[in-house]
Amino acid sequence: MSSFIAIAAFAASSIVPAQPTSFEQVNLRMPVDSCGYEPATVRVTLEANTFRVTQSRGYCSPPGPPQIADVRLGMLPAGDYRVEVYLYPTPAPPAVETFSFQVRDPVEAAVFPPPPRPLTDYSGIWFDPAESGWGLSLHQGALHTVFGLLFVYEGARQPDWYSLQGGRWTSSTTWTATVLRTTGPGLSSPVFDPALVQYLPAGTATLDFTQAPGQEGRARFTYTINGASSTKTIQRMPL
Repeated sequence: MSSFIAIAAFAASSIVPAQPTSFEQVNLRMPVDSCGYEPATVRVTLEANTFRVTQSRGYCSPPGPPQIADVRLGMLPAGDYRVEVYLYPTPAPPAVETFSFQVRDPVEAAVFPPPPRPLTDYSGIWFDPAESGWGLSLHQGALHTVFGLLFVYEGARQPDWYSLQGGRWTSSTTWTATVLRTTGPGLSSPVFDPALVQYLPAGTATLDFTQAPGQEGRARFTYTINGASSTKTIQRMPL
């Protein structure tokens, strides 16, 4: 266990983010010996709000250079949790590390009626299987903010992309945002000049995630971009 002791002296494991909110992605960040750490053996189980992280570690003398490993625990509801880290493939006591953390609901403005918020995470790559070649990438944060990136082909069949920003939820399943077209220095430019980046309003977009029986997992993407309007039925791409 000498290699673990050497790494443990370097830093203790922690939770990232340090103060997670409900259904925010939570990771265990732990120091490891780059020589003895075997990622393929890491397993995470949960019982009675206690995460048990097990693994098999080789032992090197001298230890390898220290590294930091992130292990996903999940997107958790509000509550009190405990983490136990073991150096063996089964949670045989004693654990080499134990600590507790809390997940709390985000603080929301005390207004009535409360503003709409989604009840699930719509992050992912959305597309129309019948129209391969374009899609919409969505990232939804723990505080329900959403950023979208729309990649399409323009009239001359050249690739183009837009971002969806500054949106708001108008219901628990409907989100409306401004569509922006961004231009800037090319990737091959020897020096990136941020002064050349421009954000130009190009239209608006609405995503309606309301599900009808028989249409589960689908959304309606309604947009007006550069004067052209349309509605597309899209679904999340399985990865």
